[in-house]
Amino acid sequence: MSSVFVSSHPDDAALSCGGFIAGLRARGEQVTILSVFSGPGALDYLTPFQRLALGFGDRLGGPDDSLPTPAEVMAVRRSEDEAYARFIGASIAFVNLPDAVFRGYESDAQLMGKPRPDDPAPIAELRAALAKLQVERLYLPLSVGGHVDHRQTRRAAIALLAAPGSPYLDRTLFYEDFPYALTSGFERLDQLDPEILPSLPVGVTLIPEYVEIADMIDRKLAALRSYESQIDRLFGPGDEPAAAAVRARAARVGELGGIGPAERYWRVTIS
Repeated sequence: MSSVFVSSHPDDAALSCGGFIAGLRARGEQVTILSVFSGPGALDYLTPFQRLALGFGDRLGGPDDSLPTPAEVMAVRRSEDEAYARFIGASIAFVNLPDAVFRGYESDAQLMGKPRPDDPAPIAELRAALAKLQVERLYLPLSVGGHVDHRQTRRAAIALLAAPGSPYLDRTLFYEDFPYALTSGFERLDQLDPEILPSLPVGVTLIPEYVEIADMIDRKLAALRSYESQIDRLFGPGDEPAAAAVRARAARVGELGGIGPAERYWRVTIS
């Protein structure tokens, strides 16, 4: 089987699906991670907010202590994605659309709010990127938490599912965005943004599937160290806060499914 995980940013698939991905690779199945918003904007400098939002607020650039540029910062993000893929044994591909902080979103409230009308979902770009890949199973973000890039990735993906003759409708599952699923306490579909379920194609329902990852949590955590620029920003300094968050979420999801530590996926089912 060939599984494609669509990741809004470098790190989202690893954070949300890393236990499952590790298990797939342990069984010899092929995995490709497609990172969508992995590119810089047109500016040749970073604003203070952009540096903080991207995880580089206290980092300097080269030997002359110059500030990193957008291109340099996003190159680091992509290199971390590549390091993760090498560690886990997956393939990696990039759409390289500009991150939201380079598209005019200038505060945390804006990043976690609705997409602007002048910022369309990248439907054509995602369609073109997927057309280059062998896709037997497709994993997409639910956009739990509501980050604008996650919303736009999900909107583009649902548009592809709804297209006449879509090749993806019968092979798609959605994943729960981590750590947003943990911090928001996400457990049920009725907790999602109210636009999501009505936007699904007519006749589509989502059925939960639980993947036990007890024997893969340590490998997931080891692989997450590839994202050096992000882990401390997301969870706090050191390895323990990230490990505690990953284990806590896996334990709760497992409880919901009546199994051990797990990740949960929502299979697209046509009624």
